[in-house]
Amino acid sequence: MRIQKVDDIFELDSYQLVVLTFNEFLIFTMLSNVVFNMFGAAAPRVPGCDDIIYNATSPFQQCEQYDLHLNCQKPQMVYEFKSVAVEFEELCNRHEQESYMDSITQLFGVNNRVRFSTTSQMIGIMIGSAVAGQLSDLYGRRKITLVFLCLMLFFSTFSSFSSTIEIFIIFRFFIGICCGGLTTVGCIFVVENLPSAHRLWMSTVVTWAPNYMLFALCAYITGDWRYLARMCNVMTIIAIALCAFLLPESPKYLIQARKRKEAIKSVTYINKFKKIRNQLTDEEIESVVHSAIEADEKSRAKAKKYSFIHLYIHPKITTQTIVASISMFSISYVTYGLLFNYDVLSGSIYMNAAVSGFLRYVVGAVVAVLDHFGGRHVGRKQMHFITVSFIMCCMFGIFYIYFYDMVVEYKSWIRALTLLAFGTTGCLFLQLLLITAEMFPTGIRNIASAHINVCGRLGNVFGPMVFSYKLGFAGSGYLILGVICLLDVIVFHIFIPETKNQPLPQGMPTKKKQKKDPEAQTTLMTISEEQEAK
Repeated sequence: MRIQKVDDIFELDSYQLVVLTFNEFLIFTMLSNVVFNMFGAAAPRVPGCDDIIYNATSPFQQCEQYDLHLNCQKPQMVYEFKSVAVEFEELCNRHEQESYMDSITQLFGVNNRVRFSTTSQMIGIMIGSAVAGQLSDLYGRRKITLVFLCLMLFFSTFSSFSSTIEIFIIFRFFIGICCGGLTTVGCIFVVENLPSAHRLWMSTVVTWAPNYMLFALCAYITGDWRYLARMCNVMTIIAIALCAFLLPESPKYLIQARKRKEAIKSVTYINKFKKIRNQLTDEEIESVVHSAIEADEKSRAKAKKYSFIHLYIHPKITTQTIVASISMFSISYVTYGLLFNYDVLSGSIYMNAAVSGFLRYVVGAVVAVLDHFGGRHVGRKQMHFITVSFIMCCMFGIFYIYFYDMVVEYKSWIRALTLLAFGTTGCLFLQLLLITAEMFPTGIRNIASAHINVCGRLGNVFGPMVFSYKLGFAGSGYLILGVICLLDVIVFHIFIPETKNQPLPQGMPTKKKQKKDPEAQTTLMTISEEQEAK
């Protein structure tokens, strides 16, 4: 028989063009909604009010003076993109009418309702990520992906008709749930349809970084948050059409769910995209599906059940779990803290967004090349140390400029350092996920990845509010980001082992019980590890 397993069904054929096309529209749908508030919630400059011009040198100082100008009647606004902050006049930390939303935002220690809309969205992403995996295991990858895409279209469309900031915040929460679901299930659905030998480069070619530039172009064309949401929905409609009419359910899910007939039907559909000489016969398809189901049943019968508790029952695993989770939180906190505060940078917000995507793509490529050709001299820990330290230096540099009130003279430096720092954060997510896969034993590898991702989502929630906290001196937000990077560098370097070119751990570490006879204990540990590996 020409193929031995289900993975061999997928090869570089016309079906992969369909999958990659869908992946592009899926990624743009996710990105345009996750980072929508980069433009949708962009704060305008407030250089003065009525006939008074403030003597401020930075957007932060403008807000401080505007917040103190209580008898202001007609604030002056300078902006490139008409955001919800402009339309609803939600400027700085002041708003004319109090509402129930104020009591909610104060629980998070902020008064800015526009920025809280981003936090609301990120909370929704956490919820969506948590429930989507279980739903996809019950009902299928394609079906749940399609449901989340349709819900995304619904909520995003109605969000564009929001009449108040409160309604906008509520819709961002539900959009966040859809984003969380798609980032969990949609990505799995795509990966399960890619050839195993080509997954890395295919996932690198069609990725988030270039779509930052496309999203910035859409924002430039529309110039208004309502029209931007509707334009992005066109991409969502195309993703829905591709998923509904051109993509079958994942054969791997159907085999896992013991749905033999549906699995055969799915593989038969994929088989039609192959060249005639490479197409499988009906007998070959049935044989491969039957063998895959049998193999899956055997592996499940032998597999030991693990849970999140197993991440905290051994000191070594516990330490690695805590440190990796802190690192993912730090990376997410810094990334989204910078991203949703681009409105304070000099230059065009459209150009800043486009350059960000370009830099993330370039930095990711450079890190990949260094990792590949650096061999043992360029390990995971070294790359993490270099990249996070670079971001830390950028943050401390910007803080220094703000603290000594040199914003006017060095505004170009602030812009450059921010864009470089954000461009560097992209590769850190991939690095940390790779280290997690290489560091944890097979039985708890997926559980550890899920745990660390949840901690990252917490960073997404609180990061956008970092510049809303007032510590009594200029540039405090950048100081917070710099300190977080410093702590990450220290604990990561001390407690995380080098994992590059190391064999993936199989068995769980064994606790030492016989301290008097270390030689016998070593023998017992060896036997235990061999049994675990089997």
